[in-house]
This record gives sequence, structure tokens and C-alpha cells, in this order.
Amino acid sequence: MTLRPEQIGDRGQRYEVRATGYPKKEKSVVGWSHDKIGALRLAAGISLAPGCTSTEVFDRLTNQIVVERNKQT
Repeated sequence: MTLRPEQIGDRGQRYEVRATGYPKKEKSVVGWSHDKIGALRLAAGISLAPGCTSTEVFDRLTNQIVVERNKQT
């Protein structure tokens, strides 16, 4: 199935969630959210994935990381 352009991507959400170790070893964008609470929930869920070593929530409006968490070993 081919998706239309408006069905792909972030659609202008403010917060970007990134993870290291999941799904790849290097830092990857794993999702977006309109609000900080949604981004924090997504980051918390991703942090449970096997191999995930850290997550961060990036505010694309202010261009800065607002929350960064490293997994404790």
C-alpha cells in the first residue's frame, strides 16, 4: 500500500522523541507528539524496548532538548 504525502511524517508536531539503541544502535527519531505529556509517554514506552540505552524529548519550537533520560544498568 502506498501512502499519500499527508499520511507520512510528523505533520508539524512540536516534540520529537529520539532513542539510542532502539531500533538502531545510533540515535534515531522514533516519533512525534503535539504535547510534552504525549512525548514523555512515548519516550517512557520506548525506554522499555530491549537495547534502548537512552531517550530524549526535543522541542522543535525552541530547538532544544527538554528531557533526556539514560537507562541505569
